[in-house]
Amino acid sequence: FIVCCEVIEHLHHPLKEFVLLKKLLKKNGVLYCMTDLLPKKEDFKNWYYKNDFTHVIFYTPKTLQWIQKKVGFKHLEIDNRLIRFY
Repeated sequence: FIVCCEVIEHLHHPLKEFVLLKKLLKKNGVLYCMTDLLPKKEDFKNWYYKNDFTHVIFYTPKTLQWIQKKVGFKHLEIDNRLIRFY
């Protein structure tokens, strides 16, 4: 397994970097990620997470599903802030 705790929001080239993470996993390995998901539009203005200038990308369940399919993960589970690709 690989753990990315408070890392994926700092990726400048997320597709490229998720491809690399998948290549580094052993067969049947799991990629665990933790990050805050982008809130609804009406909540973005007050969302504390966007104020960190090192956070260069934000994710929604839809963007994580896109990554899952593009990178070739068979499964995606989202449990609040915990994200599992396998």
